[in-house]
Amino acid sequence: MILLRLAAVACAATLLTTPTVARGQNAGFPDTLLARRADSITVGDYCVAAREALAARPVVRALGADSSDARSNAAIICNPLLTNFSLLALTGRSAAPLAAVARLQTNVYAAAQEGMLDAMSEFRAEVRQDPARGVLRDSFPNLSTRLIRISETAHSLLVVQARDGAIERLSNYERKLGPTSARLNVAEVFLNYSAQRWIPGFKPTPLGGPSPLEVVASYAPGYITFESGDKTPIPVSAGEFGFRWYLFGKNFGKSGAEGVLLPSYFAAGALVASDDNGALVWPWRGRQHIGGYVSWGAIKVGYIHRPTGSWLVSKQFHAIPFVF
Repeated sequence: MILLRLAAVACAATLLTTPTVARGQNAGFPDTLLARRADSITVGDYCVAAREALAARPVVRALGADSSDARSNAAIICNPLLTNFSLLALTGRSAAPLAAVARLQTNVYAAAQEGMLDAMSEFRAEVRQDPARGVLRDSFPNLSTRLIRISETAHSLLVVQARDGAIERLSNYERKLGPTSARLNVAEVFLNYSAQRWIPGFKPTPLGGPSPLEVVASYAPGYITFESGDKTPIPVSAGEFGFRWYLFGKNFGKSGAEGVLLPSYFAAGALVASDDNGALVWPWRGRQHIGGYVSWGAIKVGYIHRPTGSWLVSKQFHAIPFVF
């Protein structure tokens, strides 16, 4: 019953005090025609067109010094592991072919995919520049049309993928540093600034953007508890030490009432409190007790075995910016 009362008080406080902030989400793949075309073209189709172009002596002569690089890129494109993949499947936006689903080859698709996309981009640049482009257009018009369709589709996919990756990284930064993120004290600001620069796991990555991890080291005077047989809430001050994990999924990061169920982060760690209750009591005064806490968004619940109230609940807030 005590725990239920604590949860009810915290939820009510959240509903009354949390502002509503609209947050845009990436709507997904924008060009249906491009997606359909990319799903109808396979890596094998690209391979056939590339080989036909390099089998034509006028094209090879026109490529000149670039012909060796073009052959190397064509060899990568013609990797049999990915022959049946559609161009769309290479970007993870379409289903893999049956051979891949059957695991006929394992632990090779990721590396092959990375090299494949680079090879397609480089091969397109080589055959789309003069004089090779002119030779293909004038002497091999059917092949030129087919190669343009295939190579430009692959290139457009790479452009869209790069754009969406940038949007996702910016969205992750907004989630971690924006209006629905947790507010930090001075110590946490410097700890997390240092962690993102020097500690693996906290550093940002080129593809993912910011790490979801954050250090928690705070003085939290806003916990309340209830002593046995007493319905009056009692303030408790505690120290929190742990980690916060930001939820980068598109369905999270809500505010207001929705933020109770779909917040921007959760956290867990150690909780330290004194036997002396009070809103601004130093947690290490007198006899200290150590327990643990978890938070789901702004709602925090902790447990410390002590005689003056073991279950504690709070809402994440900062009364004084950069302090507590």
